[in-house]
Amino acid sequence: MTNRIVVMGGSFNPPTIAHLKLMQAALDSVDACQGLFMPASQVYVAKKMKKQRCPQDTLGEALRLAMLESLSKQDDRLAVSRVQLLSGEQGYDYEMLEAIQSEWPDAEIYFITGSDKLYILPLWRNIDELLARYRILVAVRAGDDLEKIKAVKPYIAEHWDAFTVFDVPAVIADISSSAFRQRLREGDQSARKLVTEEVWEMMNNNGKVPWNAISDFHEERYAFLSNFFEAEVTYGGLTYGSNEAAFQAQKCMTEDEKLPFTQARPSRSKGMGRRVKLRPDWEDVKAGIMEEIVRAKFDQHPELAERLLATGDKQLIEGNTWGDTCWGVDTRTGKGENHLGKILMKVREELRGKRDPA
Repeated sequence: MTNRIVVMGGSFNPPTIAHLKLMQAALDSVDACQGLFMPASQVYVAKKMKKQRCPQDTLGEALRLAMLESLSKQDDRLAVSRVQLLSGEQGYDYEMLEAIQSEWPDAEIYFITGSDKLYILPLWRNIDELLARYRILVAVRAGDDLEKIKAVKPYIAEHWDAFTVFDVPAVIADISSSAFRQRLREGDQSARKLVTEEVWEMMNNNGKVPWNAISDFHEERYAFLSNFFEAEVTYGGLTYGSNEAAFQAQKCMTEDEKLPFTQARPSRSKGMGRRVKLRPDWEDVKAGIMEEIVRAKFDQHPELAERLLATGDKQLIEGNTWGDTCWGVDTRTGKGENHLGKILMKVREELRGKRDPA
């Protein structure tokens, strides 16, 4: 193989089998040694999804990156470039290709675009410089007439020496990220066939498969999963009106300091918890305390335990928009440890074990 690198940019929201097969076909077409997936910045993806009126479909940067890295493991020639992610804003193809060229100064770089994009290619930023330094690898879709495109766009015809073409594999003609998202919204389980098993599992584990996840604890029927749900819980000898109050109280060292929390509503208790003198070992013990309080809630309220069991095997994810990446997942970025969700699923398994002992 020659020292050629093929670059594929895109949102990859999420990456599909089409991205993998298209990249492999591109590599084979020019006998390239490496293919780089170049995911767009989070700013660009968020704007794109908002423009399409489906901001809820935006996957976080970390998740998109992990998915692409898993996709790259399918072929030793593949890797992921983070140049657009590191830019932190909407990157332009020429600048991004320049950054890649600086990493591989001796490589000949090919940039993939679809034949349907040729009509707007003359409008690309720094297009003259781009065509002078790099080659455009055109993925020709069935039915696209290149001669007609060149006739309509003289600029393309004049610079045709900078283009190399290859055919889009027929097996991926109807596969795309947008088709995947549409099938998910429609509850069509065939969506699974459009991505690799690894990508599907990541979608599922991050609560992105609607029928397999509960990620909104503010929704009325799932509000009982939230720590803000008002159900009395006795913990450490004191009775609180909610798990939130019980948890915030444990930041204190003495019973006298904890007593005011027994009368506090959830939101107020959270504010109170920010103002107390924090026990010195809090970071070490908070996860264990949360687990004990969650377990107490469902042990002391059998009706809530039944509702928790009724969630079956669905992923429980405390999705939020206020940036809590410890107990939940920030739905704006897809980042988060989701410790509360994990605790709820652990307690659910314990309840199931008590009901159906092995």
